Amino acid sequence: MSAKAPEPGDYVIVRIKDIVPYGAFVELVEYPDFRGFIHISEISNSWVKNIRHHIKEGQMRVAKVLGVSTHKRMCDLSLKRVSGAIEKRKLEEVRRKKRGRGLLRAAAKLASRPESEVDKIEDLLAEHFGDALTAFESVVFEGEHVLDEVKDLPADWKSAIIAIAKKSIEIPRKTVRAHVSINVPGPFGAKKIRELLLKAKEQIEANAHSEARIYYVGAPRYAIEVTTTDYKVADKILASVCDDLVQNVQKLGGSASWEKVEA
Repeated sequence: MSAKAPEPGDYVIVRIKDIVPYGAFVELVEYPDFRGFIHISEISNSWVKNIRHHIKEGQMRVAKVLGVSTHKRMCDLSLKRVSGAIEKRKLEEVRRKKRGRGLLRAAAKLASRPESEVDKIEDLLAEHFGDALTAFESVVFEGEHVLDEVKDLPADWKSAIIAIAKKSIEIPRKTVRAHVSINVPGPFGAKKIRELLLKAKEQIEANAHSEARIYYVGAPRYAIEVTTTDYKVADKILASVCDDLVQNVQKLGGSASWEKVEA
C-alpha cells in the first residue's frame, strides 16, 4: 500500500462518509488508518449555499492534504485546491496501482508464492518501471526480456508475471486509412504498382505491433490501412508510407496522390 501516513501537499483519494452543515468527514482510501475532514470553506471555489449540491455520501474524490495529526490519525483536506487535471491523473494512478496489484496476486498464485510477497515484488517492479502495471504492459509491448533488467526478481515470479501478462494485457488497436491514387504508364505499370504496394505493406509491418491492409477501391485508387497501438503513431506511419509511395511512383514516371479518410 502507501506510506504509513499522508503528508501535507499530498493528493489523496477520499470517500465521502458523513456530511454536516460545516463540512464533511471522509475516509482516506489509500490510508485506511486515517480519516479526514473537509471544512465547508474548502469544498469549492464558488459560494457553497448547500454543501450537498457539491458532494454526496459515498462519492469518491481527490483531495489535497492541508495538515496531518498522526496522533489523532486525522487530516485536514481540501477539494477546491485540486484541479481537474490533477484529479484525473490521481484517479488514473490509483486505478493502475489497483490493477497492477491484482495481476501480482494472480502471479503469486500461479507461482505458488505467498501473497505476503506481493508488496516486495511490487516495489521491485516500481523501481524499474514506475509501477507494477507498466511492468506487465512492457512484457507484452516490448517483450519478455524487459524483466531481465530487474535485479533480484526470482525466476518463478518472472515466469508467472510473463504468463499473467500474456493472458491479461491486451494491446490496444487503432486504425487509420488513406486512399492513394496511382497511375504508372507502360505495359508493366500494373506489375510495378503491385510491387510498390507490397513494399508499402512491408514498410508498415516493420514497425512494432503494426499491421497493414492494402486493397483495391476502384481505378485508380487503393486503400492503405495502418493498425497499431496509438493514433498518433499510426498517423505518422501512414503519412510516411504514403509519401514514400508517391515519390517512388514519380521515379517510375507515373503520378500519385493520397488523402486520409475515415477508417
